Amino acid sequence: AGNEMLREYAHWADVPIINMADDKFHPCQGTADVMGWAEWYGEGPGRPNYENLEGKNFLLTWGSGALARSWCSVQEALLIGSRFGMDVALAYPEGYDLDPAVVSWTEQNCAENGRTFTITHDVREGYKGAHVVYSRNWMTAQAYQDGEFRKQGEIAKALQYPQWICDAEKMKLSEDAIFTHPMPVDRGHEVTDEVASGPRSCIY
Repeated sequence: AGNEMLREYAHWADVPIINMADDKFHPCQGTADVMGWAEWYGEGPGRPNYENLEGKNFLLTWGSGALARSWCSVQEALLIGSRFGMDVALAYPEGYDLDPAVVSWTEQNCAENGRTFTITHDVREGYKGAHVVYSRNWMTAQAYQDGEFRKQGEIAKALQYPQWICDAEKMKLSEDAIFTHPMPVDRGHEVTDEVASGPRSCIY
């Protein structure tokens, strides 16, 4: 696994090792994400207020798409949101479970902060009351078989769920939520242009 390999590098190296993403985590992306949310709920660019994230509702929702994306960014988002005192909701179609250890850590973080962690397979449920909506595609746990990445199969499977797109209709269920994404965005699958380029989008 990538994380273990990086720790091996760090053990033997005499220079700092920075994890720019592995198969499970994406710490640089996570810190950039949470800074962006804190700026929106703070005083704008360069003036984040992390305390204002406490008690906010964070939705991580699976998005349809043709990119067969890895788990690292979305798992990092779960961990960072739950560590900053947010109520966390995870929404995805049946069969798109993430790493059980990461889900367990997220649940533990929320419990320690007196916050809630919920999982739903309903495409709209998680949007209700959300303050931050993160819609991104990710692959199934069966994406790799016999050491081979079955990309085309993953894409075909994901495109069977066009209703799992972040659009204005679903965003209206939220508490005037901001839309966030690690980029690049698969427009028309993960999110509509109306939302991705809208006034509550915190992406560049």
